[in-house]
Amino acid sequence: MNKTIIILLLFQLTFVAKAQYQTNTSDIGADYYLNPIFAGDYPDPSILRDGDNYYIVHSSFEYYPGLLIWQSKDLINWTPVTNALHKYVGSVWAPDLVKYKNKYYIYFPANNTNFVVTADSINGTWSDPIDLKIGNIDPGYVVDADGKRYLYFSNGGYVPLSDDGLSVIGEMKHVYDGWPIPREWTIECFCMEGPKITKRGDYYYLTVAEGGTAGPATSHMIISARSKTPFGPWENSPYNPIERTMDKSERWWSKGHGTLFEDIKGDWWIVFHGYENGHYNIGRQMLLQPVEWTTDGWFKTPDGIKTDEPIKKPSGIASNSTFTLNDDFSGKSLKPHWKFFGEYDTNRFQLVDNSLVIKAKGNSVGRL
Repeated sequence: MNKTIIILLLFQLTFVAKAQYQTNTSDIGADYYLNPIFAGDYPDPSILRDGDNYYIVHSSFEYYPGLLIWQSKDLINWTPVTNALHKYVGSVWAPDLVKYKNKYYIYFPANNTNFVVTADSINGTWSDPIDLKIGNIDPGYVVDADGKRYLYFSNGGYVPLSDDGLSVIGEMKHVYDGWPIPREWTIECFCMEGPKITKRGDYYYLTVAEGGTAGPATSHMIISARSKTPFGPWENSPYNPIERTMDKSERWWSKGHGTLFEDIKGDWWIVFHGYENGHYNIGRQMLLQPVEWTTDGWFKTPDGIKTDEPIKKPSGIASNSTFTLNDDFSGKSLKPHWKFFGEYDTNRFQLVDNSLVIKAKGNSVGRL
């Protein structure tokens, strides 16, 4: 009869996987940056500007603690702040990070339903996940002129939320069919996903992804539509697709899933993801580009801007990031970028004398 072997491992590690990218400006000049702003598998970004701080969250899938929140002052250098999800609920896909009346919310899909977690302080204690008991994926949050709250989903529909944002109080209403992709384009599928809504002036701008996120290099794309209400009717942008890989010879493939936002200086940007040509196994990396507004109220990529070339940095205070994946295991808790696959069992590890002690499980050292 096989017996479970419990092994205490005492070791000091240097964690090197999924390294966060810091642009080397020696070759491009201090006023410019190169994509990606996050190298590694950081897909489906949702960004929130809160005062002079920017916060990003992204898909965390089966890695727990999940929903790692990053902070920056300059949009280029990022530091992990905290994890918003500690209770296992399944594979976590495209979240949406929002603030409403001095409270923070992250809406996200997992395990064929959608959840929300909340916090009074973004780097404080987050609540346990609350099941909204509704299917579909990629919730996108919006508030109307009367302060009523809604969630959009990848099927082009929306549902009303309760005043506290913690439950769904009505039926799904379909209001958007997406942008018709030309039949001759090489894509994976229509696959509309990732709705994000931003208000500017008299219009609400709906940004979605289409074309399939993991198919041919030219499949994924960023699509924009606008409406004078968050409920439609939606008018598709004449500049669609806002961003798309045009040929597989390009450095960045399957560019899509964008979130539009305004920086502290009033300039506008879009953060999105893409695969790097020749490094598909790294995953979808996080990319940043400026956008500009036309005289008739549409946004588009400025002429001359290319994802794989140096881009002028956002104006404002530069962050002096000290973040590193190296860890000497000082203190009493793991740094927030440490992850466990499929669970987060705090009884299996402890920090002792600047070392990490892990209690193994199973019957093989190869399977901790």
